[in-house]
Amino acid sequence: MARMAAAEPPDFVDQFTALRETAVAANGLVEVAVDGTGDLVGLNLDPRAMRLSSDELAAAIREAFGKARAAAQERAMRAIPEALRQETPELTALLQDVKSDAHARMDDILVVANELTARLDRLMQPRS
Repeated sequence: MARMAAAEPPDFVDQFTALRETAVAANGLVEVAVDGTGDLVGLNLDPRAMRLSSDELAAAIREAFGKARAAAQERAMRAIPEALRQETPELTALLQDVKSDAHARMDDILVVANELTARLDRLMQPRS
């Protein structure tokens, strides 16, 4: 009879990627979810959000993303054992990479959101 191995505890990275935080903006019209690494894992736009200008929608997405990311970072820091909180050059470099990646992904998302809003603005304009 085969013996089942005991489940191994999730590794550190798995714990961070499993962590989720959400935040809303624009009176709940925009909802963003991020994981513990700061990666965007969810974006929900209420259909009424399309009534916002592209600048307002982009600002709302940035606001919700910033709130969710800050909450995830705070929660992730509480999960890190004190011994690992000592800053090292390697950790600093890794954190900078994560931050840069998150900013780049958010920029990509905002470009797409602006394009969608512009298309919706054109579609919603009365035809002459």
